[in-house]
Amino acid sequence: MRLPFRPRPSREELANQPLHVIIRDFPETLEAFRAHGVLPEELGDLTMRDLDGRDDLLDGLEASTAWRPGRVRA
Repeated sequence: MRLPFRPRPSREELANQPLHVIIRDFPETLEAFRAHGVLPEELGDLTMRDLDGRDDLLDGLEASTAWRPGRVRA
């Protein structure tokens, strides 16, 4: 079964989704988590709002997903 391609997430989406969902849907973010010392294996149920220093990490997550096209607005 082929999964649908997901467009680039908004900063708000990244801030509100559990870490394990972000990695599942956007695997390219795993390296950004690791680069910021966040181990999703241990913190996967948390959201970005639960973490300290989240602004820098959110910047990294946005940069890692920047290659994805934005959402198509109807």
